[in-house]
Amino acid sequence: MSWANDDMVLYHGCSEESLAPGNPRGIVVTGQPHNISLDVGASLPDFGPGFYTTTWLHQARNWANLRVRKLQARRRIAKAVVLSMRVERNAFAGLQSLVFPGERDGFYKFVEYCRDGRRPHAAIEFRQGPYDVVTGPVTLAGQTMIVGGADQVSFHTLAGTAAISRVDVHGVGDPLFDVST
Repeated sequence: MSWANDDMVLYHGCSEESLAPGNPRGIVVTGQPHNISLDVGASLPDFGPGFYTTTWLHQARNWANLRVRKLQARRRIAKAVVLSMRVERNAFAGLQSLVFPGERDGFYKFVEYCRDGRRPHAAIEFRQGPYDVVTGPVTLAGQTMIVGGADQVSFHTLAGTAAISRVDVHGVGDPLFDVST
């Protein structure tokens, strides 16, 4: 088998609210181009505000389930949704990227910087603007511990999200995905 430079497949776990037609901050997946908002999501995530994905379907299911459980705790009925995205590797390679292959080499310092609420990337003196994409392991909030085998690919600019060539609904859980598979 030879290398074919196939598209990367990324996953995003969310609730069905993210796909609601009237939601101005939602994600449009019917038709192209997609409409991914960089303003939605956790306020102090590992790599700063952005659109977070993973290469691991199981992890995206877990994220979708977590979101739905939080909504259900507020007595709101919701379904878990996993989106799949395609990114051409050559388009991804052209982005300004920050890559953390593991937890060493400044990973925790960068996460701490972003979680402190500072404007990530652009506020760092040697950066002219935010990185288009940041990749690395997943941490447990408030701890210096990574989740084994988990990863995150976060998009922080319009140029970054423009590299996503296709967004599809991979699956909908009713009410939650079975994460055992």
